[in-house]
Amino acid sequence: DQFYSCRFAYFMKYGLNAKPRKEARFSAPETGTFIHYVLENCLKQLGELPGGVGQAQEKDVHRIMRKVVQRYIEEELGGLQDKSARFRYLFNRLVSSMETILSSVLEEMRNSDFVPVDYELDFSRTGDLPPVTAQDGDLSVSLAGKVDRVDGYIRGKRLYIRVMDYKSGKKSFSLSDIWYGLNMQLVIYLHALGEKGLARYQDMLSESLNEIVPAGVLYVPAHDELPNAERGTTKEALDNLRAKELRRSGLLTDDVDILEAMEHGLSGQAKYIPVTVKKPKKESEFPGFDKRSSIADLVKFGRLARYTQRKLLEMGQELRRGSCAADPYKQGQKDICEWCDYRAACRFDESAGDKKRMLRKVSDAEFWNNLETDEWDE
Repeated sequence: DQFYSCRFAYFMKYGLNAKPRKEARFSAPETGTFIHYVLENCLKQLGELPGGVGQAQEKDVHRIMRKVVQRYIEEELGGLQDKSARFRYLFNRLVSSMETILSSVLEEMRNSDFVPVDYELDFSRTGDLPPVTAQDGDLSVSLAGKVDRVDGYIRGKRLYIRVMDYKSGKKSFSLSDIWYGLNMQLVIYLHALGEKGLARYQDMLSESLNEIVPAGVLYVPAHDELPNAERGTTKEALDNLRAKELRRSGLLTDDVDILEAMEHGLSGQAKYIPVTVKKPKKESEFPGFDKRSSIADLVKFGRLARYTQRKLLEMGQELRRGSCAADPYKQGQKDICEWCDYRAACRFDESAGDKKRMLRKVSDAEFWNNLETDEWDE
């Protein structure tokens, strides 16, 4: 993702291991770390209770969350005694938001047959599974990383999996991003699990499984914001607005039964997953999906996996050539330079003639058409 955002920034971060100066405050990176820590540890402990995560009682949720937060304070922050009043205020506000985020995650799980089967799944030479690799002739690319959460659902001898990623910011899934080599991680890991994960989950779940089938990838909003609403808006209306903010984005299977297993009682716009079901005109007809639904069949998932492998190899070829020029992109109002840690070092200067890569929005239909016709080179 960093490479396709700007090659110079990639070189600075992963080639030179350069680090920006840090301010003494509870900033966005620490916020993300805290959110991941609480979600992972709370869900793990709740999953060990009788009935699992889906049957967890509110008193147990609050008890476990308090314990996890306290452990984070002691082990990661070294206590709050020496922290400023502002730091303690911001941290306490984050803890309050964390309660809403955890509640949303648990509410979804109570309404789903998919259950967590892995947390912080490590793809590396010493991790849970080997690194993701792509090879073409003498060129080999190895990708290491972690998946926040993997959910699974067994039907027959098949394990349907979805890869989940917690996002404390505003990032959402976009096929247009993938076209440009951005935000490919979830798709890459989903494909890798299908190829390498069967033995792991047979042992872990004590099940005789024939295959792993991709059920989708989802970004889970891990932030709690006050929704924009007029004065006098009812609590119920506010809760509905907040629920929309916490709706997941991603790409899911078009198998209706599997989607129903993800979210029971699907009708109209789903509450959690990015799917809208259209009512059939006749009772005998199969329900369809609204065009806003983010779904794909297995053929498309296969093409998507091959495309991301191709982009990995393209990256490997450029790295082997030593390509590290500053080539930041801009898409609409999004300017990658605005929050770059290495802006002061690259000397990229538009006033001196340097030009950003302008990325136009690629529609979902155009994306799939390009993959189907193999028109992958611009």
